[in-house]
Amino acid sequence: MSFALGRSVAVAAFIVSLCGCGSAGAQEPSEAQMKDATLYEMNHPPGETLSDPVKIVFFNKEACGNPTPRGYRCTFDVKAASANPTAGYCNDIPFAWFYKDKSSGKWAVRPPF
Repeated sequence: MSFALGRSVAVAAFIVSLCGCGSAGAQEPSEAQMKDATLYEMNHPPGETLSDPVKIVFFNKEACGNPTPRGYRCTFDVKAASANPTAGYCNDIPFAWFYKDKSSGKWAVRPPF
């Protein structure tokens, strides 16, 4: 009887661990995904056309908080460069909200990041 109970607990633990692996898509964005999303937002601001594209010279992910309905609040260091004078504004951004876009499946960042 004790053996059967132990085996049932082991099977239940195995099933729970399998369910946890299925939620891998709900993980926070990687540094590369954050950089890509931030770069896209810098070069495609809503309602504007940039004459000079912005480049990210340096990007370092620091940490992300727990997920919320808005996405993940992640902190990072970024250094942007461009002939566009507003690109310097991007260097002072300490955090942004990252979320998974349902239509493209890619990570995106909420403006103004």
